[in-house]
Amino acid sequence: MAALRMNLGSMFVWLHARRDADAFASYLKPLKFQVITHLTRRDHPICICSSRFRTSRSAHRRSKNEVRELRKFGHLWYNWLVMEQPANVASKPLGVIDAVRLGIDIVNRNLWLLALPVLVDLLLWQGPRLSISPLVRRGVDMMLSQPDAPADLARDMTAYAEQLRALGDNFNLLILLAGTILPFPSFFARSDAALEIGGAGPVIVLSWEQAALFTLILLPLGLLIASIWLALLARSVDNGLTRWRLVLRRAGWIWLNGGLYLLALIVFSLALSGLFVLLMSVIMLVAGAAGLGVVNFLFAIFLGFSLWLSVGLIIALSFVVAAIALDGVNVARAVWRSLNVVGRNFSSTVGLLLLLFIITEGFARIWLRLSVSDWGVALGIVGSAYLGSALTAALFQFYRARYQSWQRVRSEVANTRREG
Repeated sequence: MAALRMNLGSMFVWLHARRDADAFASYLKPLKFQVITHLTRRDHPICICSSRFRTSRSAHRRSKNEVRELRKFGHLWYNWLVMEQPANVASKPLGVIDAVRLGIDIVNRNLWLLALPVLVDLLLWQGPRLSISPLVRRGVDMMLSQPDAPADLARDMTAYAEQLRALGDNFNLLILLAGTILPFPSFFARSDAALEIGGAGPVIVLSWEQAALFTLILLPLGLLIASIWLALLARSVDNGLTRWRLVLRRAGWIWLNGGLYLLALIVFSLALSGLFVLLMSVIMLVAGAAGLGVVNFLFAIFLGFSLWLSVGLIIALSFVVAAIALDGVNVARAVWRSLNVVGRNFSSTVGLLLLLFIITEGFARIWLRLSVSDWGVALGIVGSAYLGSALTAALFQFYRARYQSWQRVRSEVANTRREG
């Protein structure tokens, strides 16, 4: 154990003199360092270690200065090795569980990331509720007033209309402050939380003119709040955003491209729905009442296709916001990068999204069970903010690792072709 008493310089000499990666790994193991893998560089084995080292406080009673120097050595060793490792050496990409672990570590080191989501949820809980219940009920009544509807379809529409009325009675237009299309952890942004808990503030019923005005104000404001939070999260993930001026600029960039992304999805959805309605209208005009069965059949096919398309888009575009926030690219390049990362890591991406969904929905049921009292609601707000922040950071880490792995492979292939 004499080697454990060595300082920074002597340890570096000891490592190269022994030329033994296993000895280096055993040297770091009592200090709880994470050894990733062993590689062979030139003619002697060396060891790649994680750039985020951990040490125990009582590990061989090292002083704080020695621990600080050892961490510095680990950072320098990792960076030097990654920059100079041969092109034919491929590092193992970040796994799903490791991404979640890193996301939790990021939030644990930056608990101030919970402040903005908690404040928004407190506003949705204790603030006024902007209700559009009359507008929803009027739309539901127009939907049920369709003549000559089959009995089965009319029964299904009635049950669906009751759900829409209940949702409209508890809907709060302030929910637009939760970022809409941008990932932003919010407990009260969930429809089940709005139905079971509601809000404690006064209810303000809006006309359609007031609802349109508040939507035009709250929608971009919610995107801005989510953009600021995402920029702060990107700063915690990416060490390149060191200055606050760069963070604010990145927040503005996320807000602009997030708005364009939302607009593109709305236009695509309206165009697809418009084509379907046009097709149904043509069939009804040509076939009359006899074409009602064809319309019902095509409507069922359209619902199935819409569900399949929605799931496909969720998977394919799952890293668009991460690319905008971390890489600072526009929405078109972000879509291209997301499609490539998902296409090259499809099974891992689906596994990550399923794990995030299971964790989110599982804990959401726990928060809802605890929300019978005020302290349970407060716990749900904080817990949802913590968990949502950690899972979003995990998604960012997974994208960053897999995108860099893809770029390394591209560089290696280009170098091989150039040398050949």
